[in-house]
Amino acid sequence: MNQYETEKRLCWAYSLLTVLLVTTAICVAIPYNHWRQTLDVCPGNWLENTNCGCIFYGVSTFQYFNGGRDSYCLYTIFAPLPILVYALVMAVFHMYRVCINNIGKYESEKSTTVEEIEGESIIVTSRARVPAQSDGVIFCWIPNACLAAVFAIYNLVHAAIMTDGFFKTCTQYRGYLVRQLHATGDHATTIHFRLSCQSIFDFMDYIQKDAPNSRRGNFINTGIALQIALITTWFAVFLWIVVAVHTALRAYKERAVLTCCGK
Repeated sequence: MNQYETEKRLCWAYSLLTVLLVTTAICVAIPYNHWRQTLDVCPGNWLENTNCGCIFYGVSTFQYFNGGRDSYCLYTIFAPLPILVYALVMAVFHMYRVCINNIGKYESEKSTTVEEIEGESIIVTSRARVPAQSDGVIFCWIPNACLAAVFAIYNLVHAAIMTDGFFKTCTQYRGYLVRQLHATGDHATTIHFRLSCQSIFDFMDYIQKDAPNSRRGNFINTGIALQIALITTWFAVFLWIVVAVHTALRAYKERAVLTCCGK
């Protein structure tokens, strides 16, 4: 695989990463904005500044169902922005090189057929390489591979927090739902052990009462929005790993240029 093919694949990977990260942020921001007033019913007075309107890490109390700290939702919404900007820049960069400049085609192969006197043919394959100084991107493979690995870990932490917060809210609302519906016996068992988190959030969408002096507006599908966010953020983690490995392999292939020991 030559550099042109590598950069074309990276262009697709970074473009998909951009879409995934934007989708993650939007799919968390919509439920957060929808629920933040309703769930912001933490005990305490205004002096304590207890903001708990986050859909993640909800807590079931005797009177209300409280959301998690706003900082959790703000983190899950804004944490992808730095790596989103990087992915967008790299997508545009590789797109320019591949689609417009074609500078990625710095190595090629051409075959020449030579006929001998006996009538046999010998195919000679030669590789043409542009000098290293003509394409500085060669020296960026190792830094880019390291950055992609760091961003994979960064995105992994983000995905883990979102996933943990999602299931904590789901678990807490199961108990709150049992109490609200006065469920006992098999009914309570069904809510705790048989209903999926999607079903639990469906109950939340339609039966969760507004907190005093707050209005939720129209109904949304909270479960679908949060699950889409989880899928996209975990897929983004996988793509960062793919980018890191792909770039590292390209750096290894260019070791003859990048180091003095590759020849």
